[in-house]
Amino acid sequence: MAAAGLRPVILAFLAAALWGLWWIPIRWFDALGLTGAAGGAAMNTGAFVSCLLWMLIRREPFSLSPKAMLGAAFVGVAIGTYSVALNYGDVVRVILLFYLAPAWSKLIEWRFLNMPWRWTSTLALVAALSGAFLVLGGDIATTGVTVGDGLAVMSGIAWSMGATLIFINPGSARPISLSAVSALTASVIALFFMTIEGDWPTGAQGALIAGGLGLGLLYVVPILALTLWSAQVLSPATLTFLLTAEILAGVISSAILLDEPFGPLRVAGAALIVLGALSEILPSLFGRSVDPDQGRA
Repeated sequence: MAAAGLRPVILAFLAAALWGLWWIPIRWFDALGLTGAAGGAAMNTGAFVSCLLWMLIRREPFSLSPKAMLGAAFVGVAIGTYSVALNYGDVVRVILLFYLAPAWSKLIEWRFLNMPWRWTSTLALVAALSGAFLVLGGDIATTGVTVGDGLAVMSGIAWSMGATLIFINPGSARPISLSAVSALTASVIALFFMTIEGDWPTGAQGALIAGGLGLGLLYVVPILALTLWSAQVLSPATLTFLLTAEILAGVISSAILLDEPFGPLRVAGAALIVLGALSEILPSLFGRSVDPDQGRA
């Protein structure tokens, strides 16, 4: 981390905090009439067009390895499903269930990257799943699980796969190229859900669509580029620690702005999920180093 410097740490923390506020424009557009996946589609399309124009104007080559492109696409799937989930479930539940991602990352690294399974890996998995159990109300029956809950979990799995592929195949991939692929994939996912719902914007909503495209440039592109750049520069342990800022920003902002229940069970569940997310830094607290390059292919 010393080699990486303080700047990527600060920028990654800022990006994570802004991701925690992602639910606000999603819900805002939904309240104004861009319902379901339409708001996310507008913003992610705006982000893709902005990235494309940037590369054309700057004449930047689009050079991504197949694995890096696949990783960026998985990140786009995560963003697309996460955006839809925020409209179909409680914001706090969606954010916390998405943050089972570190547990999925452990399983992916162990099974496919030949990384060792440490005691922290067991802690991450047990803490994350126990936290999810409490967030869902301490009931293992599927009757209380919503579409938003399922999409949040799916989003976390896609994020884990994408972030892992990007980290182990950094190469010469530029954040703007990665961002373009992610934004395009997120837009396609949104269009898929809009087709299923049959809920397409009308001509009268042109101003809202234009606003969504503008937010894609001003809001989505910066945090997407920062996040994907951080995935290349910072070790998974450091990045995971910083991304917990998303939980704090999302939970605090939704508790203030929304009338959603947040009782003792959710508090305990949130604490366990954060513990699982932070498990990677525990060895360093006990004087053991974690090699961020271990398992790279």
